[in-house]
Amino acid sequence: MAFIGDILADCTGEGMETRVECRPEWMQGRTLLGGLTAVLQVHAAQRAFPDLPPLRSSQFSFSGPATGELVLTAELLRRGKNSAIISVDARSGDVLAGRALLTFAAARDSVITHDLKPAPQVITPDEAPAYHPPGHQRAGGFPMNFDLRRLGGRRPMEGGECEVYLWSRLINDEGMDPVMIPLVLGDGLPPAAMVQMTEKAPISTMTWTVDFFHPVTSRGWHILRSVSEQAADGYSLQHTDIWDEAGRRVAVARQVVAVFN
Repeated sequence: MAFIGDILADCTGEGMETRVECRPEWMQGRTLLGGLTAVLQVHAAQRAFPDLPPLRSSQFSFSGPATGELVLTAELLRRGKNSAIISVDARSGDVLAGRALLTFAAARDSVITHDLKPAPQVITPDEAPAYHPPGHQRAGGFPMNFDLRRLGGRRPMEGGECEVYLWSRLINDEGMDPVMIPLVLGDGLPPAAMVQMTEKAPISTMTWTVDFFHPVTSRGWHILRSVSEQAADGYSLQHTDIWDEAGRRVAVARQVVAVFN
């Protein structure tokens, strides 16, 4: 099995271009998991511009399947005193698989400091049951790379309120920039709208925005709470909060998910 750190180490290319093979153990149907595509886009930006400050905000549009060899091309849109804005296109052959807009920014002195979103009080990962019910056979591909423990909410097709609430960690997160970990964890859980599905059907993230609250240094377990706030006409608007094991919110995400059910 290839973990993300292995995949990052296998990246090749020079200058603004990064090349990497999509691995079968990270596929979601016919495309690479969107969260890993996003990680590779961040990595491509960091390879092209090694002196970047921390990643503060990211927007991703997934426009086609990422398969085979993925070619990622970074472009510096603006470089200021404290920040850099970089776009990264990901292509599979002639297909534009995704486009990222990444904002990196250094810390600045400020009198404004607050954090109004501490983690809720929850049981520990060791106390929490497995997210999937006993006897559940997980499909191959990307789910095998995650360890999920249920805190509340619902599972796909259970019905009720569209909320997914769990502990999550990667089976192996070695070799990763810590900011990449909440990025991939945020796309490694079932979309909350799947709770109200009546039968198995495809789902696909169309756009995804992830903002980070630094310092992001955590590894291992994270708490994720994802809610489908509105859904109609085959699309769900989803919000996700991500806290580290110390109870600090390190990322907040919004997603538009296409639901084929």
